[in-house]
Amino acid sequence: MPFNSKVKAQAMVACGRCCSICHKFCGIKIECHHIIHESEGGEDTYENCLPLCFDCHADMRSYDKKHPKGTKYKREELELHREQWFNKVSNSSVSTYTDEHRQLDIELFQRITEILPWNTSIDFLRTNNFAGFSFDWDYMSDLESFLRTTTDPSFEFIDVKLEVVRATLESYADELTTALCQNTFSVADGNRSSVPQEWELECPERFNRATNLIHSTAKKVVAQYDLLIKEGRRQLGVSTSTHTNQA
Repeated sequence: MPFNSKVKAQAMVACGRCCSICHKFCGIKIECHHIIHESEGGEDTYENCLPLCFDCHADMRSYDKKHPKGTKYKREELELHREQWFNKVSNSSVSTYTDEHRQLDIELFQRITEILPWNTSIDFLRTNNFAGFSFDWDYMSDLESFLRTTTDPSFEFIDVKLEVVRATLESYADELTTALCQNTFSVADGNRSSVPQEWELECPERFNRATNLIHSTAKKVVAQYDLLIKEGRRQLGVSTSTHTNQA
């Protein structure tokens, strides 16, 4: 049985309509997962309800016991994810946000702007045309560095609003790199890639689908990055870095 409307409403408020695992803002693209499956005796209660984005919810179902790859989510881990995120949303008032918390968030904000400054990967994504033109993967190095760093468990804002923006940027960046890896191929010296130009003539629908996906996702990354910078400056009162890693 699905969760009733009262349980869903409680869960949506408790999570702030954000995924309880990856923390990105979902809006209407959110589902309620049974921590203990119904087939295992799990009930349709608030305590057993875990709000998840579509991607994280799909991970719950994709693990194959016959051919195990990766590490399956366990009940204890899901309960901990739920407890920590619900508590973070609940305790996000000004009275519980201390000067120490603010200093930690300032350090993380500055760290992000050093790893991912506005004038390298972000500037490239803001202006580049992927429709049949090759690009150098070096322009994506800062975005890839950002994604590698997100595996650090301390790479998380204490302020809930900032953490939601950061987590959503991480999700969009991952979505973009996946789109590029799946729809572009090496050309020339091997460090450059492109959506195959022959697709434009031989299968234009595939070409348009690939380029539209890359462009739309790149726009989401840029817009979310801009939002993070603006929110960080507004809430933390700090300047961004002009550091560049690009050769």
